[in-house]
Amino acid sequence: MGILLLLLSTLMWSFVSILVKAASFTVDSYTITFLRFFLGVIFLFLFIWMSKRKVKITWKSKWIWYGALGKVMNYLFENFGVSIGYAYEQILITPFLTIFMLLFSIFYFKEKATFLSLVSAALCISGVFLISWNGLPMHELLEFDLFLTLIFALSAFGASFHFVSQKVLIQKMDAVDMNLSIFLWCSLITTLPLPAQFEWSGDFNGISIFALVALGFITGTSFIIYSKALKQVSFLVAAILVNSSVLFTLFWSWLFYNEPITIYVIVGSLLFLIGMILLSLPAAKISKQKKVVKEPGN
Repeated sequence: MGILLLLLSTLMWSFVSILVKAASFTVDSYTITFLRFFLGVIFLFLFIWMSKRKVKITWKSKWIWYGALGKVMNYLFENFGVSIGYAYEQILITPFLTIFMLLFSIFYFKEKATFLSLVSAALCISGVFLISWNGLPMHELLEFDLFLTLIFALSAFGASFHFVSQKVLIQKMDAVDMNLSIFLWCSLITTLPLPAQFEWSGDFNGISIFALVALGFITGTSFIIYSKALKQVSFLVAAILVNSSVLFTLFWSWLFYNEPITIYVIVGSLLFLIGMILLSLPAAKISKQKKVVKEPGN
């Protein structure tokens, strides 16, 4: 059952970029960000109602706000990058996220990196470089692709704060309550400037409506499915299956939008897939935490 749940969450995440691309033909990237959070919260409330749970919303913890602001940053830059570039370029977030999480482990949680974890980071960086370069002449690379790489790097930086907040909060909160609180505040934060940011770039149609609803569903349910799967399978199996979403994303981008998947993109993707798999091996595990993160008043 755990493997099936992992595959389900992996497939859900692999569809994000093509759904964002479909929605971007109708509304601007900021509105997509707001709707991902707003609809995600609705699906979370439906899940809580169906499971007959009590609603618990938290706002006092600073890590709730770190996670919310990080996730807003993650989605804003991710949606913008996909809207102006190729859908498959969203896979750049994954290796950047791996690098940022490694840096958080070393400098914030004071964990000691191993040789294998550093090799993993080097492979991820190499993969990012190949995908960003993509065989382009230097002047074309400097004109646009480096800018797009920076956009996805900023998205990954925001996502890393969200994952760090989950690492801290999961010790004292239920996964459903934690995600509901974070995504609810994300929805409210992105609501404030929405009237000034909204742009309707085309007529709503069945595809764009489906894309927006599907993005909300993925936002609201995928993290819960993933957390349940982790309780039933090893971390190594989880890392391998979840990271395979990169390959699915490439395939969907080629299948639905006929995007050019070059040898540079394929080799770069394989490099950081290998890097992330190496990072999940026992020999790459960093030492246990020496720093205990505590909340004021706890």
